[in-house]
Order: sequence, then C-alpha cells, then structure tokens
Amino acid sequence: MPDFIIWSAPEEPYEKHIELCLESWKKLKIRILPTLSRLFQVDANSADKTIGITILCHDIGKLSHQWQVNIHKPKAERKRGPPHATLGAPYLLILNGSNFNDLSSASALAILMHHTDSGLAQGNLEHPAEDAINRGLVEYGTENIRWAKGADEAFKQTVDNFPELEQNAKSLDSIKLKSLEDIAKQLRLWARCPKEIERHQRRMQVLAIHHILKVCDWRAAAQRPQIESDEEGEEIENRWQDSILNIYNEGGLLV
Repeated sequence: MPDFIIWSAPEEPYEKHIELCLESWKKLKIRILPTLSRLFQVDANSADKTIGITILCHDIGKLSHQWQVNIHKPKAERKRGPPHATLGAPYLLILNGSNFNDLSSASALAILMHHTDSGLAQGNLEHPAEDAINRGLVEYGTENIRWAKGADEAFKQTVDNFPELEQNAKSLDSIKLKSLEDIAKQLRLWARCPKEIERHQRRMQVLAIHHILKVCDWRAAAQRPQIESDEEGEEIENRWQDSILNIYNEGGLLV
C-alpha cells in the first residue's frame, strides 16, 4: 500500500472526496441555511460552520489502518470495508470544543448513521466500542484506534480548509476506544430525552443534518471516474435509477 496516498475510494484521494462534499454543500446552503437556523434556533453562520465540520469529520473512519488496507487491495480481493461512521462523531465534538448542544449533537448522530437510515439498529449507538474491536479497528490490548500511516497528514489537509479550527484541531490519536462509548452514551441521552415534544424536535433536527450529509456524500461519490463496489459506490450503483438519487444529482435541491 503506498504510504503517501490515503484513499476515500479506489483511486480517489481522501482529501478529494471531502473537497467535493464541501463543494456540494456550498451549492446547497443558500436555500437550506434559513431552515436550519429556524430548526436549531441559531444564526446562519453557526449552522454553516457546523455543517462544514460535519462534512469534514464524516469519513474520518476511512483513515483507519484496516480500512485503508482493504481499499488498496485489488478489486477481486477487496471485501466490504470495516465500519467507518463511528470514528468521526467523537472528533466532531473535539473540533467544536466539546460544545455539546442540539446542533452538534444532531450532527454527530447524523455522522453515526450516514450509511444507514436506521442507525440505532446498526450498533453505532448501542455497542460501538465492541464493534470497533471485533472489526479490527483497535490496536490489540490498548484503547488506541489503529490509524493508517499518513492518516494525520491526509486529515490535516482537509482541516486546512477551516483556519478557524486550527486551535482545536488535534491528532487523530485523541480518538480513543472510550471516546466511542462516551459519545454513544451522550447521544442516547440526548435522543431519548423524557419529553415527547423534545424527542420529536430532535428527530427532525437529526434527519435534517442526515439528509444534507447524504446529499453531499452521494453527489461527491457520483463524480468519481468509476463506480466501484465500495460502501458508497455499491449504494449508488444499486440505487442509480431511483428517482430520489436522480433528483440529488440532476437538480432538485440545487439552486
């Protein structure tokens, strides 16, 4: 595996995918930010910044050693990659300075479920640390995530798009096994609050961020030279004729 290339998908540099996702958000946000501001009761700049950070963090799990080893294999030998959605959510709160409000909570939960529409059933909230260990994402006998060589450098290139985050940006090693359990516990408490009206509001908030992240992710993945059978590629290939995906890629939410 070339130690100077970190891939998001076969032959696609990790930084390129994040760049394309951010470009998709720039096209969407003029119409969506007013709605987000009302939904979260924050100003548009705060919503814009948090969506950018969410996009920045959503694929951090692809920087793991296990994921990179798999994606660099020849197509015939490549298996479905290990889960990667779990690792980005804790780092989002690191970049946000641990500001655990509704906006950051909804964004973290959207990252956890961005490859499924039923994240609570996938283990991301119920047993993320156990899942990470079983799938080989953790260094044996430690609390440390096993990152690919060059992962920090690849991630730093994406953070460079956000100069205001520089003081909060830390090494990927700051994400520990305990980080996965801690954020899962926090998000369970946040999502399952006692009041029904608040639970409904928070579901709406998560779905809004989840929808934005899916649109940006799919549109970026659709720009790859060749659709491969990686996690996003397989999803796009299977659903290419679906009307909703055509809307995402041919207009719809775009200005």
